[in-house]
Amino acid sequence: IMITSKSQESDKFWGMKQGANEYIKKPYEPAELLSAIKKYLG
Repeated sequence: IMITSKSQESDKFWGMKQGANEYIKKPYEPAELLSAIKKYLG
């Protein structure tokens, strides 16, 4: 899970290429992060 302030499409592409399963832009809602964590931890 990558959390970043970068919001360009190319930044998201780079993050996913580096292995991020989720790309969350700041500011984010805590529920959004929690949902992503639960998704990958089962």
